[in-house]
Amino acid sequence: MLPKINTIVYACDLDAKTQAAMELVLSLASTHKAKVIIMHAIEPLNAQASNMINNYITEDVRSEMRKEALTEIDGRMKRLLSEFMEKYSAELSNLETPPETVIVNGVPSESIQRLAAEKKADLIVMNSRTHGRLSQMIIGSTANKVIHSSSIPVLVVPIK
Repeated sequence: MLPKINTIVYACDLDAKTQAAMELVLSLASTHKAKVIIMHAIEPLNAQASNMINNYITEDVRSEMRKEALTEIDGRMKRLLSEFMEKYSAELSNLETPPETVIVNGVPSESIQRLAAEKKADLIVMNSRTHGRLSQMIIGSTANKVIHSSSIPVLVVPIK
């Protein structure tokens, strides 16, 4: 029996060039009648930045800044999704459930895999970035880390 795609996690970086990946995710969901979870991971600050912020900004202000950032990211995700749902309303009319949006905090490559496991995803979809060979050797890419450590199939859509 061929594997069934019931749940797709789309790790969205909210870049303006996400259209191709979003179209592909929604097309796959429509074809397979799959549930879609659009996620965005907020990367933690490094220790130096965190210490500097903690020394100069009160906890109340930091808390308010976190809330504002989450509200802004949530709004961007929902606007992006809404635009696609409206643009492709005819093609997406057979989706059994509307796509879900999730914001997580943590290292993106780990957060993507953790959420995919929690949601029992059958496929992870991500955008790729074109980095130079040197930058990939030094810092690596989120997509590369997920591809090499995921137990769930990963589909990487190139950004052009």
